[in-house]
Amino acid sequence: MQLNKNRHLLLVYPADMRLAGKYLSEAYSLLNIHATCIEYSGRPPAPDFYRQILSEDVDAVLVAGKKMYAPSTVLHGPFLFTQKKKIPAAWLPLQEETDVFPFIQTLKKVHRRKNTVPGMALLAQWHPQYLRLTQRMTDLLEDNIPVFKWTGDIITREDVVNALGCGLGMGIYFGHGRSVGWVGYYGMRSHHFESFTGNPLGCMLSLCCKTASRKRTGLSYAESLPLMGISAAAFGAVRETRHTDNMKWAIRICDAVNEGIDNLGDLLIHAEPPNIEAVEHYRIIGDPFAPLYTDAGGIKRAKKIVVSE
Repeated sequence: MQLNKNRHLLLVYPADMRLAGKYLSEAYSLLNIHATCIEYSGRPPAPDFYRQILSEDVDAVLVAGKKMYAPSTVLHGPFLFTQKKKIPAAWLPLQEETDVFPFIQTLKKVHRRKNTVPGMALLAQWHPQYLRLTQRMTDLLEDNIPVFKWTGDIITREDVVNALGCGLGMGIYFGHGRSVGWVGYYGMRSHHFESFTGNPLGCMLSLCCKTASRKRTGLSYAESLPLMGISAAAFGAVRETRHTDNMKWAIRICDAVNEGIDNLGDLLIHAEPPNIEAVEHYRIIGDPFAPLYTDAGGIKRAKKIVVSE
């Protein structure tokens, strides 16, 4: 599923949201991604539904649906399977059909980037175990890609919002998480991005607990990021996760990036830890093809972000 080859998306959406499906299909077509459209009625489809319609030429699945359904009930993990391959599968919640427009605008921005340089933001709660992990990732990556460490000990919440508008390919957060946001930075919530006017990330990965959970919230933090135009995709957990498992994700993500992986779907397939417990609670939100390339000028903007030493 490299960005330089023709890709095939299975686009699944409610029959009474046909216009949203049309807008999404047209947007992906403009990006040279072929979308096969499948409609469903009622609740989002069960796993058996996908086993009947998936083919070996499908590279990713995007399930759009009504906001009342939670990521944990729509998909049972970040991947679907055929007999021969593993396929990244993402969820896009919609209240109204027009909710696709901000997502589509973000989609076009990140896919049309001419710069082929990846860039990564490392974010973390101010705690030794999370700071050590970001430093380890920096050591593994910095010889190959630009890495920017914006951890809670050296940057404020307000400045993080500004920094994430540099247009980097991806961001990764480590620390405690909740359905409404990150515990780090004295609490990061979706409303802190309401005045966001920057360039979107390709994807934001929250390697922590519950950021894709709907517990006590109408829309999870992970779901809000693509819908608000902060990133084309997000990756978050619907339940508690273990730090040791998230460490496995982190190190394997470094390996995948160093091997030249250039999009979220392939990144997750290559970085998936071997134990199912590390994987089963995570969900992809938004674009499963989200590229990891940085916006033109993004590296220069990121280097200007001021942090305390």
